[in-house]
Amino acid sequence: MYLNHVNNLHCNSKLSLKQVEDRLIITADFPKDFLVVNELLDPFLYVTLYVRGGARIKIIDEGTVNVYALTRKDVAEETYEQIIKFARLHAPQFKNFAN
Repeated sequence: MYLNHVNNLHCNSKLSLKQVEDRLIITADFPKDFLVVNELLDPFLYVTLYVRGGARIKIIDEGTVNVYALTRKDVAEETYEQIIKFARLHAPQFKNFAN
């Protein structure tokens, strides 16, 4: 599973655990070939930002009820940075650190 780009990111839900982490559900337009190769029907991004540093990106597919944990090697560097920056813009504890 290798994600090389996403478009039209949209934040649907956020949960903030004060001084611990922020969790966001982000919908996006995934590349068609990525969806076909990985047999994904209705995926979305589940991003966790930790206050002490670090982040996790998961893809949850509602269509097949599968969860995929992505590492930095599984995502193109520009796409990884795009997702994290978008998440920080919408995360309550990280808005001042988005840029």
